[in-house]
This record gives sequence, structure tokens and C-alpha cells, in this order.
Amino acid sequence: KSTLLKLMTGDNIASSGDVQKHGQLRIGYYNQHSEDQLDLEKDPITYFRDMFPDGIIDPSGGGKYKPEYEQWRAIIGRVGIRGDYQTEPMETMSDGLKTRVVFCLLSLTVPHILLLDEPTNHLDMHCIDSLAEAINRYEGGLVLVSHDFRLISQVAKETWICDRGI
Repeated sequence: KSTLLKLMTGDNIASSGDVQKHGQLRIGYYNQHSEDQLDLEKDPITYFRDMFPDGIIDPSGGGKYKPEYEQWRAIIGRVGIRGDYQTEPMETMSDGLKTRVVFCLLSLTVPHILLLDEPTNHLDMHCIDSLAEAINRYEGGLVLVSHDFRLISQVAKETWICDRGI
């Protein structure tokens, strides 16, 4: 299952056949090790300002804009990172909060398709429900790899069961 996602992102090369994607396609990819990409010495606000020095895409289609400090706080707060957690180094955060930072990062890229590989590993039930709500509002494509029946039951329109190489 993870190999399929890696073929879609280009992290793996197909041994036969072709994998093609549109040149302007934006893919948001989350896997259970996505937190490893974070600079844990930085706080979330500094991290995002450094990641997007030229600004972020306006999801309503208005081009790019460069958020001010309080706007960054609001953006980060939407994923449930509030108060001191926004200004403390991410190394002090729980795995669940780091996961939220990664989801915030994904949302800022305004992807056309989301590839989620076991996104609930570090989330509590409330966060899983919030993730399901966000997925159901998301208007792009989604490929979800998960063993979490709570999430699957809330979001799946079609289910493929991959078992024993079949």
C-alpha cells in the first residue's frame, strides 16, 4: 500500500509500466514519518515563515499573500495548535501536536490530491474525528491508507482491501 503511494509521489520508480502526472499537479503526502521533516528547534510560527518566505497560496484563488504574525497564529490555530505551543520549539511538542503541524504544512501547499499513509497513528479520537471532518470538506482527490476503522467509516466512499498480495 505504501509502495503505491510512493509510486504516485515519484519516490519509487515503477519496475514496469508508466506513472504519469500533470506537471502542475500539487500532491500533499503524509506518512507516519512526516514529522521527521520538521525543524524541531524552531517554533511553528518561525518554521512556517521560513518555509514560505514569499508567502502562501490564497486558497480562495486570490494568488499569493504574505501572512503577518497574527495571521500565522490564526492559520496555525485552525489545526488546534494554540497559545504557547505556537511559540515554543516543536521538540517540546507531543507526537500528536507535531502531526498537526504537518497537516497545517500540507494545507498551506493547497494540494490537488492528498495521499495519506496511516495518518491517525499519533492522534486521539477527537483529532481523528476532526481529521475526518476536514477530509470530508476537502474538494480534491484523496488516497487514504489506514487500518483505523474509525476514520475509514467516516470518510470512505469506496474501499479497496489489499491483502496477501491481491
